[in-house]
Amino acid sequence: MIPLHTRIFAGTLLLGFCSVGSAAQPATNAPAQTNSVQAEMEAAIHQVQKIVNQPVAAYRRGPDMLVSEFSPGWFHEGATKPDFNAVDIRATQETPYDKHEYVTSDLNPNIVFIGRQLEFNSMTKYFYTNRSLPKKKLTQAEMEDINRLYRIIGRCEQQLAQMQNSKQAGGQASSATSDTAGPTSTPATRPRLLNPYIGGGLIAFLGLVLLFNYVRKAR
Repeated sequence: MIPLHTRIFAGTLLLGFCSVGSAAQPATNAPAQTNSVQAEMEAAIHQVQKIVNQPVAAYRRGPDMLVSEFSPGWFHEGATKPDFNAVDIRATQETPYDKHEYVTSDLNPNIVFIGRQLEFNSMTKYFYTNRSLPKKKLTQAEMEDINRLYRIIGRCEQQLAQMQNSKQAGGQASSATSDTAGPTSTPATRPRLLNPYIGGGLIAFLGLVLLFNYVRKAR
């Protein structure tokens, strides 16, 4: 049977190492997680803008061209923010220019575009970066890719909102606790925790002392 003092020695060492290991665990880095989600959303937005604002072939206007002119400009002011979690931009694609061989606008009357190469889409207008030029008609594959990117944007928006709400809730709870204590109350002194490395060393030293005593008694 293992002597009592040997079992005490082993238990003391085990408890000390567990305490040191637990104290050394890093806390969750909430800001890093927020930055990661923000970066993922911004990358998806950038990719949507790249697809939506592809350049369209333009031609110098000739005297014999049959040209239809759009005015004022190519688009009305404003844009509706898409429902990123549900919208299907394939269903909102419009091709009002198809019936015209060449089109232009009062913003650039000296150049023309081929009508069947253009489109308008109310659910991508939110990402138009240059409204002085018409937008390229997107292929089915391009629209499906935008739908995929929209889902990423929607998910990231929800995650960021949840993180912000959790942060605000934590701040409000902390403020409420401070208010409850009263303006004249003195905060209780929190016991100072032992440094895990110093504590571990002390426990190891204690274990060595017990071991030394055991060896000396055994002789």
